[in-house]
Amino acid sequence: MTRNDSRYSRYHLVSEMYEAAEYIRDFNTEMIGGFIGESSANIPLMLTGEGSSRIFPGKNAVHRRLSLSKGPVVMTESSTDLAGKNLADFVVIGASNSGKTKELITLFRTLTDSGHRNLYGLSCNADSLLAKFAGQTLFIDTGPEKAVAATKSVVAQALFYDALLINWYNNLSLFTEELSGQFQQALSSGIDDKIIDAVSGAEMIYFAGNNNGVAEELTLKTNEIIRKRSAYLPGTYLLHGVEEIVSSRDVIIMVDAYPGEFEKIKSIYSDSIGATVIAMSHEDTPFPTVSLPSANPFHESYIRLAAGWNLLVEAGIKLGIDLDKPDRARKIGNEAL
Repeated sequence: MTRNDSRYSRYHLVSEMYEAAEYIRDFNTEMIGGFIGESSANIPLMLTGEGSSRIFPGKNAVHRRLSLSKGPVVMTESSTDLAGKNLADFVVIGASNSGKTKELITLFRTLTDSGHRNLYGLSCNADSLLAKFAGQTLFIDTGPEKAVAATKSVVAQALFYDALLINWYNNLSLFTEELSGQFQQALSSGIDDKIIDAVSGAEMIYFAGNNNGVAEELTLKTNEIIRKRSAYLPGTYLLHGVEEIVSSRDVIIMVDAYPGEFEKIKSIYSDSIGATVIAMSHEDTPFPTVSLPSANPFHESYIRLAAGWNLLVEAGIKLGIDLDKPDRARKIGNEAL
């Protein structure tokens, strides 16, 4: 997509995707100073919230912690799944763009009433209801987000968690200026018309990839942005039974490539079923490929997210959809009153 082309610039969604790149560039890791006080690497973190405020930010942080093998144990669950659970030994961080998400507010109210004091909030709303129940709430100033589908707030929350985690490392940096450029490149890169046609014409879209929140978040964005049925297939789930119901009218997008499985995937899905398989990669693949800029591993999840946004916007433009306003989905999915 092209930011200055009127076909795209008319939508808040597109502007906010590019503003996410600007937020990355200007991100100040010092914002985490004092947050969670003197938290110890021995105290586990539970990252919670609902929808886009948890899927990519929370799961990317869990994946990151497993890769780094240092710092506190990090887990993530939805606020609904945490209801009734014993969280006494956890520092709980709840993320909500609006600060009004009903499930999160209900959880924090219950934990506060039970005497839990290690409750922290992340919100893009400076005067949020969440702040009444969290011991400390960090205001993430992304500027207004007018499109229903959340974008820059998702990136901001993920960056905060990344900055928090690398606080335990002396040799790591987010390199946000470099990441910003790569992120914008992924947003702007041209995508083959055949790929756009396949996605816009698909009956069902499957996203396959690591459980780091990228593929799952793109699955949700597919519902919100292009109004298509979609499902997330973690890891190599696509080789373990789902082939029974995939049809030639479906599209599979491999957010993370599995080079050792290319031939099997091609044999099953492309050759036998006739489904369209699309890869996202900075290398050549046997499939139609959304090209990614080469990047260090610490940046890859953000870049894949941006490339997925790019693809969905192109498909939405092809379909003539109002990218900002789904018919049923709301900016605040379930609001606490």
